[in-house]
Amino acid sequence: MNGRDVDLFDKSLALNEEVEEELAKKNKKTDTIIMKDEYEQVVGFILNKELYGIDILDVEEIIKPVDYTYVPNTKPFVMGVINLRGKVIPVVDLRVRFGFQPKPINADSRIIIIAHNEYNVGYLVDKIEKVYYVEKKAIEPTPPNIPQNIEKYVKGVGKMPKKIITLLNVEELLKEGGSLIQKTGSAMEVVENG
Repeated sequence: MNGRDVDLFDKSLALNEEVEEELAKKNKKTDTIIMKDEYEQVVGFILNKELYGIDILDVEEIIKPVDYTYVPNTKPFVMGVINLRGKVIPVVDLRVRFGFQPKPINADSRIIIIAHNEYNVGYLVDKIEKVYYVEKKAIEPTPPNIPQNIEKYVKGVGKMPKKIITLLNVEELLKEGGSLIQKTGSAMEVVENG
């Protein structure tokens, strides 16, 4: 596929309105997290039929999959790079990274752009669910039945009335996912060092 600039104001890239509103609130840097001492606000997504969550403060935006540029000699889970408003961002297929079978991109697929300590990486997921408010007291340590290939990326499991959500440790995901770079590094180093 060929790389191209992405117009994030293009409504064809929009996700559901509820998630957009929550991300917009977060990006305004106001105190939008309801009772933040008691709840963790996470973007919920589906991967291999399981519910996962990433802290909304680490999510910069969510886009529909776009054309990417393949980079040779990278890890199998690195799909390539995209040009997002002038930033070159590596895109990782989270299914492949977690050891699941690859799945063709479809209408539900999304790329979650993570912004953590000035690093940006896109993670391809099967489907975005919604923003969840998970009670901190309902978050338990990683259970022993989590598969070993995923265990190091999990910071805990949140119990909700009708669901369980596996909460991912973004810092570990970036470090172990072949995406964490030194501040002086380039996007190309990101995908090569994985």
